[in-house]
Amino acid sequence: MGVDVDISVPARLIAEPARARMLAGLVGGAALPAGELARLAGVSASTASEHLKTLVAHGFVTVERSGRHRYYRLAGADVAYALEALRVVAPEIPVTSLRGHRAAAELRAGRSCYDHMAGALGLRVTRLLVRAEVVQGTLRAGATAGLRLDGRAGRAVVERFGLRDVEGSPRRPLVRGCLDWTERRPHLAGRLGAHLLTVFRERGWVADGRRSRALRLTDEGEETLASLEDSLEEG
Repeated sequence: MGVDVDISVPARLIAEPARARMLAGLVGGAALPAGELARLAGVSASTASEHLKTLVAHGFVTVERSGRHRYYRLAGADVAYALEALRVVAPEIPVTSLRGHRAAAELRAGRSCYDHMAGALGLRVTRLLVRAEVVQGTLRAGATAGLRLDGRAGRAVVERFGLRDVEGSPRRPLVRGCLDWTERRPHLAGRLGAHLLTVFRERGWVADGRRSRALRLTDEGEETLASLEDSLEEG
C-alpha cells in the first residue's frame, strides 16, 4: 500500500463540465438513464455515452441493466461525500430565473445527499440527535461517532425513529459526518443517516421533489420533529 494518493486523477475526471453535471445529478442517490443524464449535462446522447464509459471505468459510477435499459448511479457513499465537499469551495452558479431561485431554495431547505438527509432539514435532525445525546462524539466532516440507544434523554427519539433497527455493516460506519455545502456544517451520514431517510420516507414525514433531490418536510413530519424538540426542552 502506498503512502500517498494521486488526487489529480479524480480531479481531471470531475474537471470536464459535462461529467461534473452528470455526477451532480447522481448525488441524490437515484439511478438515472443515460438520456436523462445527457439532458442534465446538455450534451448529445453519444457524447453522454462516452462520458459515462469514462466514469464507470474510473469507478465513479456503476451501471445497472434492466431489460434493454441501463441505469447509472454513483459507485458509493465516498464518491458522494467527495462531490459534496467540493461544493463548499466551488463558486456558485448565478441563478437568473424565478424557477431557479425556487429550486435553489427548496434544495437549501432539504434534500437527499446520496442516501441521507441534507440541507436545513438534515442539520435539524442532526441537532436533535446530538441534543438527545443519541449521537456521541464530535461530529466532523469525515469523522465517525457512536450511537447510544439506552440513554434516558434520547429514549423518545430512539423509539420514534426506530433506531434499534439500524442495520449493521462492517464496510460502512454507523455514524459519519458529511459536510453540508449549503449549511457549511456536517450533517449525519453513514448507516444511521441512511436509516433515517428511509424512515422519514416510509412514514410520510418527507416528500420527494418531482424532478430534483429536494425533500419537503410534511405537516406530519414537522409535528413529529417539533414534539421531540419540545420534549427535550421540557426535560
